[in-house]
Amino acid sequence: MSNNQCPECGRTLKPNARFCSYCGVSLQRPQEKVSTPPTTETNTTTIPKTEQLKPVEEIPAQVEAAFIMRGTLETLRSQKVALDEEQETIKVKQLVGELTEEDAKKQLVELKTRLEPITKEIDELESKALTPLERLQQEKEVQEGRLHRLEELRKSREVDDAIYQRLSGEYRTKLTEINQQLETEISTTNHWLAQLENRKQQLEFDRETLQIRARIDEVSKRDVKKQLKSIDEEINKLTSVITGIRSLLGSSAPPPPTHEMGRSPKPAPSKKSAKEDINRCPHCQAKITPGSKYCFTCGRLL
Repeated sequence: MSNNQCPECGRTLKPNARFCSYCGVSLQRPQEKVSTPPTTETNTTTIPKTEQLKPVEEIPAQVEAAFIMRGTLETLRSQKVALDEEQETIKVKQLVGELTEEDAKKQLVELKTRLEPITKEIDELESKALTPLERLQQEKEVQEGRLHRLEELRKSREVDDAIYQRLSGEYRTKLTEINQQLETEISTTNHWLAQLENRKQQLEFDRETLQIRARIDEVSKRDVKKQLKSIDEEINKLTSVITGIRSLLGSSAPPPPTHEMGRSPKPAPSKKSAKEDINRCPHCQAKITPGSKYCFTCGRLL
């Protein structure tokens, strides 16, 4: 791999980058892989260089299971939304006279029968599919709720200033710790996502290679069928995990900046300044490439 490629995800790096702007890996730590394994016909002709990279940190089995359940949960939620919309459509059709009351009632009963097992499974999975990132988000919401209630007590003069200052300091310190943990967890989760996408891409590549080998009669179609079944099962599993991770990262907004109690937050930048800063890291102000997930200078999540 050339020096301008990330040792973790294989993407092209910016000159003098200290962190990868795609997966966030630090480029300053010494690399474990110094020597290149002997080149074989297989890894030079069929396996892309980016797919020869071994993951630095595997997803814990428990977390992977939660991501799989989360992927299933997202599918079930989509099905429930579609059925809920169908219920509303039937009710409207009855109101405008397109359906009789009897026909509408019959269709609603059928929809309810389809909805009940989906709703039950969603309730069961929601308690099991919690990831470390979601637990941190819940903990953050709890601390923010306490701060909000404390602020209301202060406004209504129901709390002494000394007690207010003490509790406010405790909750804000805890929030700062949680936000830091969230940044780390989001970075780790992005790292896992890059690993899984690379693994899925490699499996898809292997699948196509097997099909070609069968077509040119290098291997029997019977043997290929067995291998393809195993590959497809692994691809389906990875797809479910990737879907779960993407939905989780999509719902994970970056931690908002904190400000001291009693002081108003800084006003939002004008449209002109926002446009000027759109290609700069909000943490260190280094220029960044549009589309980057991490700053290549400070390594912070963008």
